[in-house]
Amino acid sequence: MPYQQAAPKILEQIKKSDHILLISHEKPDGDTLGSSLALAHYLEKENKKHSHFCPDLPPSYFNYLPKIEKITTDHNLIDWSGHDLIITLDCGDLKRALIAENLEKIKNKRFIINIDHHQTNAYFGHYNLVVPQASSTCEIIYKFFELNSIGIDKYMATSLLTGILTDTMNFTNAATNHESLKIASSLLTKGAKVSQIISQISQNKNIQSLKLWGEILYRLEFNPQYNAAYTVITKNDLKNKKISIEEARDGLANFLSNIQGVDFIMVLAEEDNNIIKGSLRTTKDDVDVSKIAESLGGGGHKKAAGFKIKGQLAKDEKGWYIK
Repeated sequence: MPYQQAAPKILEQIKKSDHILLISHEKPDGDTLGSSLALAHYLEKENKKHSHFCPDLPPSYFNYLPKIEKITTDHNLIDWSGHDLIITLDCGDLKRALIAENLEKIKNKRFIINIDHHQTNAYFGHYNLVVPQASSTCEIIYKFFELNSIGIDKYMATSLLTGILTDTMNFTNAATNHESLKIASSLLTKGAKVSQIISQISQNKNIQSLKLWGEILYRLEFNPQYNAAYTVITKNDLKNKKISIEEARDGLANFLSNIQGVDFIMVLAEEDNNIIKGSLRTTKDDVDVSKIAESLGGGGHKKAAGFKIKGQLAKDEKGWYIK
């Protein structure tokens, strides 16, 4: 659904709804948080009753985001039947929101708006505002506000710029374009502080985390068959360390995308319940890592994608493998 057609329809749906549920995806990043919190701030100013659900606790370095403390992470505390409008933000599919079972129960009774920029989006909503060429979902929400003449205050601007910065890697990856830079400039005039945001989201590693990165980087390997570099994070790496898997993995895939001469990089990280999460990155114009992720049951963008598979990491004389 094009911007011009979707923006007024979504606003109309919001205005006629009594209780709105905003949903951010699992392992939340700056884009899902920024877009949903900016929208939540608008709803609060309009005195619209709303709730905000995220299946995982946001990383502590996002604590500067306005109203982040109002996010509910326990799905048992959400009255799923008590909302007449559900808006998912930056969720490529219902699995990533970890609420598929709950939404399937009420899909025919509640209106769902799906706002996203993943090219592998499953188009699961009644309205689907999916714009793969957008740098971020925050960019889409900015356009939604702009087309509906909704004012953006400094709190909304901070949330929106956070998402644009995280998804463009501070304007260094292929998602960066003239539109994202123009919108970022506008958000600065509305009160967002780019240096403060970058300090929070990028300059947040402690010594213990960097030492762990050193161990992970030491086992970095090159696969000549696929012209790819990869490394792994095992659960054993985190034993006796006060570091979560998210903290260990966060930013590592983006950092490894700086490697010259490879078509793509991959980070495999062991999680609970025999789940391995894979993160894929590329800087090559002719490589689409979202297709690799899709073949493994995941999805994402052409330059950045991910997947989850069952198994455990193991190593033999030939190297690392999944058993």
